[in-house]
Amino acid sequence: MNRILLVALLIAITSGCSRKEVVEATYANGNPKVVKYYHKKGGDLLLDHEVVYYENKQKKIEGGFLEELRDGQWKAWYENGTIWSEGIYKGGKRNGIGISYHANGEKYIEGMYRDDIRVGTWHFYDTTGTLTKEVDFDQVPGFPNEDSIQ
Repeated sequence: MNRILLVALLIAITSGCSRKEVVEATYANGNPKVVKYYHKKGGDLLLDHEVVYYENKQKKIEGGFLEELRDGQWKAWYENGTIWSEGIYKGGKRNGIGISYHANGEKYIEGMYRDDIRVGTWHFYDTTGTLTKEVDFDQVPGFPNEDSIQ
């Protein structure tokens, strides 16, 4: 009797969940390549999260969606699991800080985006973490800057 109640409870819980996981692509060995998560809104399923994997099951890219556009924190990793990059999206465009890393985990590039455009001073580092260069993208001739963004 307890097993029947447990099974009924599990069915009720899982059928009431509004989040659906869909493996959209797999590798030849059966490991997932792209997994997307959807939530129900009215009668529609809307994409709210995506994870892309390497063949060895390590995460490659992960991030969220809002209204089917990239939104919030997104991260990418090297195949060994070391962070490769991280950034923030709003409405499908890069906005806010973006950071890329060398394969050894040391910071490589750090700078700000506004609507997919690099703005402000960006910092570039070597594999030991030493600052090697700074570029102010607001001052680069011919590069879109705040005055040209409408």
